[in-house]
Amino acid sequence: MSFECIKYEVKDGIGWITFNRPEARNALSRQTWAELMQVLTDTYDDYTVRALVITGEGTAFSAGLDIKEMSTVGFKGLGEFLSVILDPIELLQRYPKPVIAAVNGHAYAGGFELTLFCDIVVASDKAVFAFRENRRGLMSGLLIIRAHEYNMRFVKELTFTGRAIDANEAYRMGFTNKVVSHKDLEKEVTALCEEIKLVAPLSQKLTKEFLRRGIREIGALWEPFNELFRSEDVIEGFEAWLEKRPAEWKGR
Repeated sequence: MSFECIKYEVKDGIGWITFNRPEARNALSRQTWAELMQVLTDTYDDYTVRALVITGEGTAFSAGLDIKEMSTVGFKGLGEFLSVILDPIELLQRYPKPVIAAVNGHAYAGGFELTLFCDIVVASDKAVFAFRENRRGLMSGLLIIRAHEYNMRFVKELTFTGRAIDANEAYRMGFTNKVVSHKDLEKEVTALCEEIKLVAPLSQKLTKEFLRRGIREIGALWEPFNELFRSEDVIEGFEAWLEKRPAEWKGR
C-alpha cells in the first residue's frame, strides 16, 4: 500500500500507521482520513496483522482536523468533509483487533478524540492533550460519543476550558493507560503488542464486540462462547497448554 499522508508498515505481525504530515503537525486532512480508512478496511479480516498502532511523525501525534482545508470547502462541502471523518471512525469502533494509540507528542482536538476510539493509549512523557475546538467556536463532537467511558467532571473541565494537559495529568484523568519515556515509546508499545499476540484473535474480536455492545445479561454470553468452543483456536489453545508450548493462533 502506498500513501501520501500516512506511512504504513507491518512489523512482526503488527501494523504501524504513522501520520506523516509533520510540517502541518499531522493535521488530519480528508486524504489522511481516506488513507486511514483504507488501512482499516484492508486489514479488517487479515489476521496476519494482529493489532494496529497509530502514531505520528515528528513532534506531534496530531493537531486535529486540518482547519486550513476545512476553511476552503465552505458550508456546502462541510457535510462531505465530515462524512470522510465519520466513516473511518465508525469502522474503528467495530474494528475486530486491538488498536493502540502511541501518542508521541501533541494530541489536540480531533487528534485527542481519535485516541478515545483506540483500545489502549500509551503516551510519551512529552505528549500534550487538549480539546481545542471550543476555542474556535466548534464542539468536540467525537468526544461526546465516547464521553460516557470517562470521568464526566474531567470531560467537562477540559471541554469547557480547552485547557492543555500533560501526559501525567492525562493518565490521572483516565485518558491514557500508561506514560513512558519518550525514547522508549516504540519499545514499550512493541512489548505490549507481543503480549497481545499471546491471546487468541477470535477471543479478542468477540470481547471487543460485546464490550462495544454493552452486554449486561448473562444469557447473551452463550452466543460468543458457542462460537469460541467451535473454533480451531480453542482446540489449539488447550493443546498448546497441555504440550507446554506457545499457541499458534489461526483466528478461526
